[in-house]
Amino acid sequence: MTSSSSQSNRRRNRDARSASPHRREANPVMDFQSRLEATRLFFLSNDPVPNPWSLRHVSEASFSKYQELCIRGFLVQGNLVLDDPAVAEARRIVENVGWIYPCVDVRPFCPRVVRECISNLYSADDGVYIRGCWFDFDPVVINQLFMTPFVEQSHVWEGDDLSEAIIFLTDGRCRRWETFSLTYLLPQYHFLYKLCSLNWLPAFHEDSMIKNRLRFLCALVRKKPIDFGRLVYDQVLEMARSSDADKKIILPNFIYQTLILQKKIIHCGLVETKWTVTFQGVEEVVPISDMKSSYFEKLPQHLAYLVLSTSSARTYHFTTKS
Repeated sequence: MTSSSSQSNRRRNRDARSASPHRREANPVMDFQSRLEATRLFFLSNDPVPNPWSLRHVSEASFSKYQELCIRGFLVQGNLVLDDPAVAEARRIVENVGWIYPCVDVRPFCPRVVRECISNLYSADDGVYIRGCWFDFDPVVINQLFMTPFVEQSHVWEGDDLSEAIIFLTDGRCRRWETFSLTYLLPQYHFLYKLCSLNWLPAFHEDSMIKNRLRFLCALVRKKPIDFGRLVYDQVLEMARSSDADKKIILPNFIYQTLILQKKIIHCGLVETKWTVTFQGVEEVVPISDMKSSYFEKLPQHLAYLVLSTSSARTYHFTTKS
């Protein structure tokens, strides 16, 4: 599926302009409503997408992907409180690299819209279909929406020396990975690590991910050029292509905000038969229109379902087998 010609023209125009539709000011930090109004003027509405598979899914493949995502929870993001003196040094570092807006105004998200975005992005290139409209979704537009700097040549921090990063972030209190603990990090870097684990490089706390975060933070604090848009876009795209049901959905607040900063999202009516799905202690209501008989055949074998009610609400509960 391709976007309209007006969208292509807008993309060419935005590539030739600065990395953001806003006028950048060091202080004060622009409030979310002002950003919303500015970006929605910049991203004009385009023509409806012709002949989607359904209002919420661009193809049958994206619908199947959505079904897989329904049993996955979310790893929600963290918010940087600007007036908290305890994080003043961390805020200064984030502001100096131009990454303040991805860390403030972390808005609530709609789980269904986030899952729809990921499932439709599964078969897209540089945009995503959301409820009848086409939304831009690529590194360039991400940098524009979150007012992060344009980076011509991003630093490849993954190959940086781990011991050097540890020495720098601990001020020499630890010198190698074998004896490293997060408690050795300087206070400002310890807070940045928490922010990184939720907002920049979210994942489970495996050793490999901890090492990557240390390399990344060292490069960030030293003001190495890192493309924020590319960093998060690649992670979202990798997640869209993953079928690991045990991993949580990452960057949900960021995904939702990337969409609503462009235009309003149509909210589908919820007056319909629903299922209540409980998986690994997480419960979510799923409209019956999202689920077909084939969905149950795709559930993991360790899931069973029980009809707990046959009232007008037709609520069903899925529970794990003991």
